[in-house]
Amino acid sequence: MMRARDLVLTGTLALGAVGLTVALLEAALRLEVHFADARTARQLQSIGVAVPAPGTRVRLGNIIRISPNPRIIYELIPNLDVVFLQVPLVTNADGFRGPAVPAARGSRTVRILGLGDSVMFGWGVRDEDGYLARLAAALDRDLPEVSWEIVNTAVPGYNTVMEIETLRDKGLRYGPDLVILNFVGNDLGLPNFIVPEPDELTLHRSYLLDFVRSRLESAQRARSGLEAVPAELRHLGLDGGANERVPRRYRDLVGLKAWRGAMRHLSALASQHGFEVVVLAHPEAPPFVKETSRELGFPVIETATAVREYERAAGLTGGDDSPLVLTPADPHPSPLGNEIIARVLEQNLRKSGLAHRLIARRTGPQLATP
Repeated sequence: MMRARDLVLTGTLALGAVGLTVALLEAALRLEVHFADARTARQLQSIGVAVPAPGTRVRLGNIIRISPNPRIIYELIPNLDVVFLQVPLVTNADGFRGPAVPAARGSRTVRILGLGDSVMFGWGVRDEDGYLARLAAALDRDLPEVSWEIVNTAVPGYNTVMEIETLRDKGLRYGPDLVILNFVGNDLGLPNFIVPEPDELTLHRSYLLDFVRSRLESAQRARSGLEAVPAELRHLGLDGGANERVPRRYRDLVGLKAWRGAMRHLSALASQHGFEVVVLAHPEAPPFVKETSRELGFPVIETATAVREYERAAGLTGGDDSPLVLTPADPHPSPLGNEIIARVLEQNLRKSGLAHRLIARRTGPQLATP
């Protein structure tokens, strides 16, 4: 009798220990979410609260503000004149980097509008060293039949859905002749500081079960060879149920389905408003970008060949500190890297005949011959 009672007691204690362990793990995961959410909430509440004075050295949170459009989330503060990443940063009255561009334009002006994130924005380089500014200068020099204007709507952290919403909400009034969409590897996710809404007290879900389920789903996909998204996107955490960590109001902004929907929207806008579209990838576009762009009739311009040619000519190896990036720890293009991007863009626009088609729009075909 005593032995049976001991077994019951031992079993009860074991179950209690397991229950306590599960409860502690659940609490730990909820605390992790709580502190991450609180940190993000503070960041979102603080951005754009005070406009920095001219000449101030600033961080990213000092130069952006909440956008009234929830699909854009945040935007650059207009009329800035500050120092960001050790270089001058000026924004115009429209909240874009670069000189002001009037909505009305001359009859012999070709207007190029850029959609992108930190790479197109010109992270860590002067405005005149960004590749869009260098592209305009090269086109003005080599194709002077028209004036070439740039509208750079890029904002650090934007993904493709946010970029195309920016075009719809702000960019169309400029009447672009050409839209350059810069694709980068994180364009299917959210900006780094956008994390889940604070729902760590809810009793309708278990964070521990979510964690275990996601690991089991990943293992099952690995065994079966099946993938919910292309292999090159798995590092983004956007496959299967991983979007559970994305706030509900942002879930239609992330993932492959949202990205393809945004690209189709871009195609519809191009047809409706009569502008051309090219997709830029530095250095290379993943296969799904090439496939979708081909389906929509968007040329894809890649810089990989030019980058490899430069590195080979300069005798660089994989272990060298490349002058094409800002620093070994920061892979954003340096002024030289931006120059190579601009050169590849101009060469492709000219060789494809697109540049001369754009000129013909403004001058007539007789002045637009290559």
